[in-house]
Amino acid sequence: MDIHISPIGKIKSKYTDADTGGRQPTIDGQEGSLIINKQFHEGLCGLELFSHIIALYYFHQQNEVKMKAKPCFDPSIEHGIFASRYPTRPNHIGISIWSIKSVNKNIITCHDIDVLNGTPLLDIKPYVKQFDHRENTRCGWYDLIDWDLVESKAFKKPEITEA
Repeated sequence: MDIHISPIGKIKSKYTDADTGGRQPTIDGQEGSLIINKQFHEGLCGLELFSHIIALYYFHQQNEVKMKAKPCFDPSIEHGIFASRYPTRPNHIGISIWSIKSVNKNIITCHDIDVLNGTPLLDIKPYVKQFDHRENTRCGWYDLIDWDLVESKAFKKPEITEA
């Protein structure tokens, strides 16, 4: 089966390359914008009433596919790609929850974008707490991380250059 997906817009961010890009929205996210193609402008009606969106995007600078990876939060152990958020996935699709600062015509400004400038945006959905929040979750190896170390020198935030 062939599946054809066309971007609905592009993401504008302060991150310019994968080596200094963000790791996750809640850790390295910076203010940025989703520039929605004009033909989809009408689809944004009412989005300003939501505090968050779920964004699906394409890791456009990732050409490699690996079934195991050593994510930055646990670089000593290889994890299966589907047990991580690493970008070397078969379809290079990323997903993030971002907080909305404003919606103005075809531009959604968000507080916590962590992807590279120019990333193709595939879709957005409103975050709905009644559907998207889960209690008593297990997060595999992520539950074993000492998250206090994430802000330490061992997990230094990348340098940000202006886009």
